[in-house]
Amino acid sequence: MRYPTYWVGTVVLCGLFLSCGRPQAPGKPALERSGIITMAPHLTETVFALGQGGRVIAVGAFCDYPPEIAALPKVGGYIDADLERITMLSPELLLLAGKHQKVTEYAQLHDLPVVHIHMDSLETIDAGIAQIGEALGCVEAADAMRARIKAELAAVCDAVAGRPRPKVLVITGRTQHNLNSLFTAGGASFVSEIVEVAGGDNIYGHARDAYIEASKETVVLKAPEVILEFHSGEALSGHEQALYVKDWERLTSLPAVKNGRVHLILESHALRPGPRVGEVARMIAKTLHPEASFQ
Repeated sequence: MRYPTYWVGTVVLCGLFLSCGRPQAPGKPALERSGIITMAPHLTETVFALGQGGRVIAVGAFCDYPPEIAALPKVGGYIDADLERITMLSPELLLLAGKHQKVTEYAQLHDLPVVHIHMDSLETIDAGIAQIGEALGCVEAADAMRARIKAELAAVCDAVAGRPRPKVLVITGRTQHNLNSLFTAGGASFVSEIVEVAGGDNIYGHARDAYIEASKETVVLKAPEVILEFHSGEALSGHEQALYVKDWERLTSLPAVKNGRVHLILESHALRPGPRVGEVARMIAKTLHPEASFQ
């Protein structure tokens, strides 16, 4: 029986400040700051899931959940952050996914407080939730969320324990129908870890990088028994979905193709490292092991 080990360890939190941290020049009034800006979908979702949504005053361009954010201002994305609008909003805290040099330097220049949060493995998702809870003063809610996620993942492990583990090809994205550009998840990605939790073996799980590009030739050699192709958040018609599945018929030797085990995953949160990773693991487990019993 395999259990995730990501929650073993100590989360080290440092450098989290809710004020700008710089003394004001003599005679210069302190800026009045209020509200939080979340710059990534998984950060926005996490803040709302922690019950802190009422403090959010703006979100990133690609944030789409929960529905309440539809009325909030958008401040651009990772590449095209709207720095002027961020300054005008004068947040008490800016939550960034990972390191963003341009935004970080701008924030320092304008005394905007920033917390950098990296969440791209089950371990760092757990640590990131703890970090957000500390930064927003809701540690108990964060601990409860972390405990819930751990319990959900453990339940999935129990449900698939002892069952044959199919070899799985994960496709995180492709824009062409000729299978020439296949992007997949390596072992460092939470997507690969979730496949393992769900009772499958990622055929690129040995790769050190989180996300890599695969070739048709290596896919054929690795002979996946299941293909999980993510089109998260894409509004694909039934016809478009059928075309994506049909593309794989070019590789007739693949066991996944022979046995009709090519599955598209459309849920928008399926590639999101946030509060619903346990739900995603359960969804994938049901796809890999439809015969298993889930609570």
